[in-house]
Formats: sequence, C-alpha cells, structure tokens
Amino acid sequence: MLRFIDLVLCLLVLISLAHEELIEGNTIQNVVNKSIIKTIKVETDEVIDCYDIYRQPSLNHPLLYNHTIQMAPSSYPKGMKLDNFGTFQLKQTWHKYGLCPEGTIPIRRKAKNYDPILLHKHSPLKLSPYKTNVTSSDDVNSVHSHEYATIEVEGYFLGAQAKINLWKPVTEIYGEMSISQVWVTAGPDDNVNTIEAGWQVFRRLHGDDYTRFFIYWTNDGYRSSGCYDLMCDGFVHISSTIALGCNFTEVSTFNGSQKDATFSIHKDQSSGHWWVQLQGILVGYYPSFLFKELSKWATQVSWGGEITNWKSKGRHTSTQMGSGHFPSEGGLKTSSYFNWVQVVNKNYTAEDPENVVIHVTNPDCYDLKIDDDHYDTNGYGFYYGGPGYNDKCQ
Repeated sequence: MLRFIDLVLCLLVLISLAHEELIEGNTIQNVVNKSIIKTIKVETDEVIDCYDIYRQPSLNHPLLYNHTIQMAPSSYPKGMKLDNFGTFQLKQTWHKYGLCPEGTIPIRRKAKNYDPILLHKHSPLKLSPYKTNVTSSDDVNSVHSHEYATIEVEGYFLGAQAKINLWKPVTEIYGEMSISQVWVTAGPDDNVNTIEAGWQVFRRLHGDDYTRFFIYWTNDGYRSSGCYDLMCDGFVHISSTIALGCNFTEVSTFNGSQKDATFSIHKDQSSGHWWVQLQGILVGYYPSFLFKELSKWATQVSWGGEITNWKSKGRHTSTQMGSGHFPSEGGLKTSSYFNWVQVVNKNYTAEDPENVVIHVTNPDCYDLKIDDDHYDTNGYGFYYGGPGYNDKCQ
C-alpha cells in the first residue's frame, strides 16, 4: 500500500512539473516540451512561448526533416527598401511584457476558442481574389461571399511589397473578417499556390477584434494544404522580435494620426525560398519545395482589401474594409491607403506595377481609387475601402 501511495505521489509531482509555466524571469521547468525556452504572459490571457529556433514546430514537416535553417536571404532585390520605414517604430503589444531571447522565436498560443476548421481551407473562409462567391455549411449554414477592392498585375514576378495603412475595422458577425494584404500567386484557381502577408481583424480566428499581423499559404487552391501563421508546419520563423498573429500597438484614427507598416515578400535567388519581411525585419521564409506552381516565380500579384459578408438579417453586413470609408469621401486620414506598391521583376529589381487591373467586386459597398497626386512622396499607391451596408449596399 505504501509503495502504491509513493507511486501516486511521484506521478502527481511529475504532472505538476509538466504543467508548470515559465513566466518572465523564472527558470524553465517544463519537462514535457523542452523546445520552449521562455513563456511570456500577456494581457487578455494571451501567451507567447519562446521556442528554440532549431526546435520550432515547422521543422516537423516531412519536407523539413534535416533542413538547414537559412538565417538571411543570400541577396535582396535591387531597389527594394530594406530600412524600417513607416510612420512609427514597429511594436507588438506582447513586447511590453518581455522579449524572447536571441536564438528563439515567439509563437502565440492558440486562442481558447480556436476553431480547428480554420486550419485547412477546404472551408471557404479564405479564398483567392479570383473566387468570390461560395457556399458554406459551417456556422450559419447560409451563403456568404468574399468581397474585394484590389489592384492586380500578371506576368512573371519574384516578389512584391507595399506600405499598408493600419486600421481597426468593425466586423459585424463573429465569423466575418476584414483583411488588407499582399497576394503572391501562381497556378490555376483550382490548384493555386499563394503566399499572403498583411493585417487582419478576425474574431473567429484570434478571439478578439485587434488588428493583427498575419501570413498565409496554400499549394492546392485552399483545399487541404496551408494555414494562417504557424497553425500548421511549413513556415520557417527566424525573428525573435516579430510574432505571427500578434497585434500592433498602434493603429490609425479617423482625421487623426496615421500608422502604416511595410509588408514584403520576395524569392531568394540562391535557395528559392520565399522570404517575408515586416518593416524591413526578416520574419522568416516559406521553403521553395512546399510549392509547385510557385517554385520558379509568381504569375499574379494583388494588393488591397478583402472581407467576408455573411449576409445576416437578409442583407449585406456592416463589416468595414480598411478605415470603413470610401476613397470618394477623402484621402489621407479618411480612407485607408497602400503606398510604395512594388513588384520584383524577373531581373530581381523592384519597380512600379504596370498594366494594373482594378478589381472591385461590389463598388456600392467597397471601392478603390489610384492615388495620382502623391507619387513623388509616396510612390505608386491607392486609396480603398468602405463601410459595407449602406443605402446602396444592400
């Protein structure tokens, strides 16, 4: 009997140690996951785990066994701005509570209400700008649509970037999202490869309505591969300061201060990996062997806004895109903007997009206007967005 009690006590001690969390400054005592070097407790029950960069979860991907992590690109496109340029020094909220040590990467734990259906995109919650109307059986069991206000170019590209205005748009329904981003894609719609980067408000994914940095990928037309951020294996994260899925400390205000950040994607000429940068900071890369269509170059690049409309109450919802104001209502401080929009051409040089096509799916709800007045100071750019439901948008 005593031996049984001793065994039970030993098991209880082990269980206690296995669940003990590391909070700022304490010694690590997690015997279950030695990959986590440090844990940072953030407000609103958010937790950041600092993983050993060489034990990050993505390296469990079958194609990444024995992968040698590339710590920086072998080269950068000519003419691509590499400095931390924007309207403020980039910070994420979790920085106030601690930082991850060198040699680790920050990973945000999944929200308590995380919905596993968001992992793979056989559920029509994330589509390319070229697929706009879909039918879903999840949640409300009703028709909903993706709507866009974007510009697009076709050709052969090795990257793209833009400085994107940061806002906190309102989403009416829990399952709706509002996104501003860059798409780099190749392949037919039913098997499209895409890499995406930008910001989003998406309560169903994140559990709140904060404006958060995100990336996304798929190699089979959003059916069964790919995911947001690090929700599946694939993206190799190298930055100890930028966490995927975490919110920005500041966003723009109507008729007030404007905040923006530069999002860029480019292909390394030597390794072929697709690198993601935020404000000139190297976040990490998608290995080239994850893709077939994107193995050489992208054939389409898009920039702009995307929302989902669940058509609740038998009408269009009031989910906002960008600032929630049309370009026709005014420019700076009113409508949201993209500045310094560039592609990386086949000669590995950043340049303005040419032969641009404007793609607006529902101009009564959201619109886009090229900014021809500020090229000298802001490069190629445009205003975009809208309020959703209004007298014309039903």
